[in-house]
Amino acid sequence: MSNTGRSARINKKQKEMEYEEKLKVLDEELMSFYQYCQQVGFTESEMDVICAPLVSSLRKSAIKKIVKCMAIVALVLGIVYGISHLGAVSLHFYAITRLFMIKLLPFWDWTSMFYESCLVSNPFYGEYTLTEEDCISCEALEYVDRLGNVAYEQLLDGYLSRDAPLIVIDAMESWPVMNTDDFWFDNITQLYLQDDKLVDTVPCILTTNLRLGSSDLHAFLKRISSPQADKWFVHWQNCDINAVKALRKFYQRPYFLSSSVSPAHFNWVLMSSDYNTRIYKKVELDSGLIMLAQLRGTTSFRLTPHNPCNSSCPELLGDLQEGEVLVFTNFMWTFEYYPGRNLDNVAILTETVWEEGSN
Repeated sequence: MSNTGRSARINKKQKEMEYEEKLKVLDEELMSFYQYCQQVGFTESEMDVICAPLVSSLRKSAIKKIVKCMAIVALVLGIVYGISHLGAVSLHFYAITRLFMIKLLPFWDWTSMFYESCLVSNPFYGEYTLTEEDCISCEALEYVDRLGNVAYEQLLDGYLSRDAPLIVIDAMESWPVMNTDDFWFDNITQLYLQDDKLVDTVPCILTTNLRLGSSDLHAFLKRISSPQADKWFVHWQNCDINAVKALRKFYQRPYFLSSSVSPAHFNWVLMSSDYNTRIYKKVELDSGLIMLAQLRGTTSFRLTPHNPCNSSCPELLGDLQEGEVLVFTNFMWTFEYYPGRNLDNVAILTETVWEEGSN
């Protein structure tokens, strides 16, 4: 240990000893004063009057310390709260929080609380924000329209503002990934396995028929890279900002979206290989603008209205073909899917903040 370190430790001990000695001396003086007052014959009430200035000073000092600590804590919390509501920062803060909660799972299983609508029953709390009046927009829908050459105003006025989903059939024609014959699962798996920034990435949600025992995306990707892996499906959500940015390599902003619409804050990968089923897989989406882009194969989907509109509006079923994009806002709809009967299916789903200001 260096002489500087030793001298620092010695000075620290000396300061601690001096502080303890001062407290000891002060305690002895107070005790002597108390004993003197008893010997003189002061009553308890008289001693309270004599000690009142000292007690008042100590109380004021304690109150000042408490108020100062509370002010510092409130200031820190206020700064954190303010920063967490600033655009992209709020998305990163939300993503980091979700990753932290996932890391906590081995020590505390909070999932049962997560899926509860309220931790404490509140008779004034409404589980859904939709009303019967909102259901007017979907009660006459029979199917999902398929259109090409869609203008943003047409999409906004004819579909999004009416909570009506739409399939755009020519949205991906200019995407480089659609003009690559050798695009395969390896393109996505190698993206995650070879990028140093994605080594420790953890998806916020990962669902597959392969038993992994954890949400270890790297373990899953290595497993499906093996020639022995067959008959599987998977979908996972990227909320780590590095993973979100990396996946953007495989998709672009559709031509029908205005530049004022913010980029996707989270994205998903939906993949399968020779997995034949007609059982729908539910995808837990955040509220916003949802776009599902079919890169390879097909996807069968089901859009179910939220309560109370599920009693007056029909379920909408459809098949998304290669090169098509399904667009909807999930304020009204729950999204479920199952992979097509093709040998290989790949789709990317994006979640974008969609507020009244976007309209």
